[in-house]
Amino acid sequence: MKTPLEAPPEQIKAETGTKSEKSAASVIDTSKMSAGKAAALELAESSRDPLDERGSFASNLFVGKFTFDRIFPWPEQSAEDKTAGEAFLAQLKAYLHENVDADEIDRTGEIPQKNIDDLFAMGAFAIKVPKQYGGLGLSQVNYGRAAMLFGSWDANLTALVSAHQSIGVPQPLLLFGTEEQKAKYLPRVARKEISAFALTEMNAGSDPANMSLRADLSEDGSAWILNGEKLWCTNLIKAGVLVVMAK
Repeated sequence: MKTPLEAPPEQIKAETGTKSEKSAASVIDTSKMSAGKAAALELAESSRDPLDERGSFASNLFVGKFTFDRIFPWPEQSAEDKTAGEAFLAQLKAYLHENVDADEIDRTGEIPQKNIDDLFAMGAFAIKVPKQYGGLGLSQVNYGRAAMLFGSWDANLTALVSAHQSIGVPQPLLLFGTEEQKAKYLPRVARKEISAFALTEMNAGSDPANMSLRADLSEDGSAWILNGEKLWCTNLIKAGVLVVMAK
């Protein structure tokens, strides 16, 4: 029996059934979009996981389909992976409770440098960075467990540490960097330098296709010249290295 929340079967089949062999980027009509927006959208769509065409639990909700098999049973962290993170997580929890005064940080608007130095020393700024580059080499799940600890104690530190490792230098470098770049920068951001992220402009934030800042190769080919302006930059005040988004 169909419930009031269900979409028509034809719609559900069209939205969540087996897709054609076309790439995800070709499913959306980009003919009326600007070149920049179309390119950004096609890049995002082509990055979707090609091995699972069933859609996520959340995406299926939009067509009235409740795919509980997508979330139950909840995937459990392996015993080996859990053990790998236990010592660091126990150390982090104790440090936060004993040495981080969240109320004082809120009152002053400043994170004490000692807290930052101590967290660098224990590897909290390099949770997923491989050990060969000075990081802890832990998994995404253990990174998530650490994020929960930070979030349960102080939102200011949470933003600082999370932005550094997710949108700052470490993660993009791990995914796309050359071995030379990794060897040069990962040890720096793992143990001593905070990373900032520069995307937002006056007319661009969540829509990077509207960025106006340009990166042009110098005449001798030795450097990229940036021309433009950013409105604000996450972690900039304390940063030693930056990720700058440009066209």
